[in-house]
Amino acid sequence: MSSKNNSVLILLPLVVGLVQLSFPKMANAIPAFSRQHKTECSTCHTIYPELNEFGDAFLKNGYVYPGKGGAVAAAKTEKEGGKIEGLWLSGLPELLPVSLTGTLDVAYNNNALDGNKLDLSTRSLRLQAGGAFREAAGFFLTYNLYSQGVQTSTSSTTSPSNNANTPPNNDPDINELFAIWRHALGTPVNLRIGRMEPKLSLWKKSDRVILTPSYASTAYTVGSSFSNGASPFALDAPEDALELNSVVANRVFVAGGIVDRNGQHHKDGYGHVSVKIGGTDLNGKEPEVDMENDSVWDFLTLTLGGFGYVGSNGKFSDQGIAQFRNNFYRAGAEFDLLYKRAHLKGSGTLGHDDNPSFAVTPSGLDSHAYAFEGEYMFGVPVNLIALLRYEYQKNETGGTHRYIPAISYAPLQNTKVSLQYIYQDAPAGTDRTTLASLAFSF
Repeated sequence: MSSKNNSVLILLPLVVGLVQLSFPKMANAIPAFSRQHKTECSTCHTIYPELNEFGDAFLKNGYVYPGKGGAVAAAKTEKEGGKIEGLWLSGLPELLPVSLTGTLDVAYNNNALDGNKLDLSTRSLRLQAGGAFREAAGFFLTYNLYSQGVQTSTSSTTSPSNNANTPPNNDPDINELFAIWRHALGTPVNLRIGRMEPKLSLWKKSDRVILTPSYASTAYTVGSSFSNGASPFALDAPEDALELNSVVANRVFVAGGIVDRNGQHHKDGYGHVSVKIGGTDLNGKEPEVDMENDSVWDFLTLTLGGFGYVGSNGKFSDQGIAQFRNNFYRAGAEFDLLYKRAHLKGSGTLGHDDNPSFAVTPSGLDSHAYAFEGEYMFGVPVNLIALLRYEYQKNETGGTHRYIPAISYAPLQNTKVSLQYIYQDAPAGTDRTTLASLAFSF
């Protein structure tokens, strides 16, 4: 293979990442929740969609507002709040729990392979729905209504002058759709089933101030290139799964599940455990603070987590059967440190694939990646977060370093403006991308 072709293969993951700038951002927190509980977005968020401690407890409790004292207390609260009792008894929400999130992005890449350094065609629209049916069950849905497609020709010629000014929409699809059975059979265990992001990392893909690119430690893939059938597996990719999870002793969260892949009878398995020290507990209860004697522990919160994933995939034949099987595993550890307005996150993953390129003659590959991100929130009335992220990814093409400074400003709680700069030093060379983004939810 020529050196030119090798360079293209090495740069392909970068091109895929830049194309993803135009895809809609996933949101696991939606304005429907704010309307339902008559509270501000800042109750659960720093700058959306990043969750604060209360928002994390809301998520882990199956979209039930933390602090409610069971069905009887909830019924009383609903009636006192002027809710329709018949709707509450039936489990139907009074308000339709639907929201929309739109994004408008401008990207500038000095080293764009297609020569289009300034890309204005980056917009998206996503529908979200979610909520709880009384306190017994919950659900969540994200559906891609529109995401920027690839520029296509309007005639038989591929001349840029004949390309459509508005690229076509990508096929609408469901990103996540799952149901939750809370405290199944009277136990403290919750059951999730459907298409979901398996609980592995401390943070969902959406639980970040900036979403592009995602953390290398959970988003990286391995293999020569997607076009050659390389493994598309990433830790934060949605899967068809069944998961059991539970809050233990208010400060420990455990989760485990199985993943079903079409075309194979093997099941993947995964597990997660995390412990939270200080701060609001996982049921939303705030700590008692000694008003007379200040302590660093009055403001310090530390969460430690670990996870593992074991699975297999393969290249599909014409009959839809997976072949050239790749067995793989991932293991990782993370921390989340919060002190007043300073926030530090760290995540690391190592893995092994025995045939990531789905080759006739298998060739194993070890990989690892890690990411560190520091944030500082300037707070009300500024509502601005400045951050700096560093990432390193090691796979078959060598080591890739990324440096990402960014700022994010929320003029309104449901509107966010972000500016970020991505400097990437890869084996194929350096790449510099600037991205300005406007996101709004309603």
